[in-house]
Amino acid sequence: MSGRDRQPNEALRKARGALSQASLADQANAAIYRATGREVVITAKSISDWERGWYSWPSADARAALCEVLRAPDPLDLGFVNRRRQRSTSESSPAVLPDLIEGRALLPVGMSSIVELPAGKSFAGAELLVHHCPADEAGFDWLMIEPSEQLTASLRRTDRWSAVVTSDADGKYYVSDARRFVRRAGRQTNRQPVASANVIDDFTTGIIWAVVNTDSALLADDAQLAASQARLAHYVEQSASEAAMSEVPDLNAITSQWLGSTFCSRHISRHLGRLSETPFFWTREQRGEEASSWLLWTHKLEYLRYTSRRFVGMRRAFCVPESEVDASPRYERVLLLLAMALMEAFGITVELTGDPTMGEVGGFVLADEAIEANWLGGEGIWQVDARPRRNSAYWEMDRRLAAESVIACECSAGRLEAMADYLGVSWRWFRRRCEELAIAGIDGIAQPRSRHLSTRGLDTAIRYVAHIDAIEGTYLACS
Repeated sequence: MSGRDRQPNEALRKARGALSQASLADQANAAIYRATGREVVITAKSISDWERGWYSWPSADARAALCEVLRAPDPLDLGFVNRRRQRSTSESSPAVLPDLIEGRALLPVGMSSIVELPAGKSFAGAELLVHHCPADEAGFDWLMIEPSEQLTASLRRTDRWSAVVTSDADGKYYVSDARRFVRRAGRQTNRQPVASANVIDDFTTGIIWAVVNTDSALLADDAQLAASQARLAHYVEQSASEAAMSEVPDLNAITSQWLGSTFCSRHISRHLGRLSETPFFWTREQRGEEASSWLLWTHKLEYLRYTSRRFVGMRRAFCVPESEVDASPRYERVLLLLAMALMEAFGITVELTGDPTMGEVGGFVLADEAIEANWLGGEGIWQVDARPRRNSAYWEMDRRLAAESVIACECSAGRLEAMADYLGVSWRWFRRRCEELAIAGIDGIAQPRSRHLSTRGLDTAIRYVAHIDAIEGTYLACS
């Protein structure tokens, strides 16, 4: 849901009364199990999201359970709004991507529709042209679509992001990247499959949201980005530098961040030879939008591969205050969890603090000496410093995280499960979705077009979680 549409659900909050969000979640889960025999994971964070207005129309089971527990005759009495029904009566108002989860928005069958992708802190927002095709057949793993010549011709257009969507009998939507779909249709003219793993939920919504927003921003500034890199090349050999935003005034926010991140990665890599101990890394990403850079930007993946081969047993710490968790929709929190899974896939121990006072500290690498490199949240494009010196504040942060990480655990799976719990994401659901998408692959959902992006990081993180019990300790990504 876009920021302009989101309204807090005061009716649900008032109906809950003195009952805690966690207690309401537990009672709703129990009510669903009694009614259906299915184990559903509603968390306190789910209740918080509904009260904050991130999601306006829970699943049918959740609505019935909440009505039972809170003794409400109708979901409308709990402040829930069926946006699918609202959208069907207002064709001029485009659907918003998160509203397609559980079919909360209606897409007319056999037609093309514009679906809005929300903006973020740096994401400008984007539009996705969606072609809703009826499914001729639905099996356990696939839904089959018969593409028309008109549809195929429309999908071949290269001037816009588009996707093919189909739906099942329960009203759930399933998505396929249009370019991937049309390439397959060109090779085989009969019915085309859409994987059931591609169901539009918080997992796939987060992926599409990040890929399309990032890809659109980088493509929009591609020529200007190359010129900016050449103009700033004189900084490369300097051990300390700070590039101001005024030096690249024409770049959008994401492109400027990409430029800063690329410079910082190379700066750190050039100076790692100074360190004689295994380093501690401090990173500044606090939201899934920012952390998606690890999953999508090709230079970030190569940087992880290079550093993990050079050092064994590295630690990387994040500061994610609870206020940032509360402000993030679930699909964005999924991206942050995936980014941390990618670190673990490279054998890097992830640590976490929720202390907001540490959130303003710029990025650095610490061993016997410190290397400063920050591209996020500062006033310039980057700030770097590799002059030999010691920083007592960095050493204190290293000590605190080693002793007080919120997700401290001996094993990788334990750390990620603790992180999922902190973010309000069901670990059982998250693992199941990783297992499904590890088989289906990510390129079928959203395939980047920019030369600076790929889905290899996403695939690595997803495959690591899917097989974590079998491969933990072997570091999937380092081979």
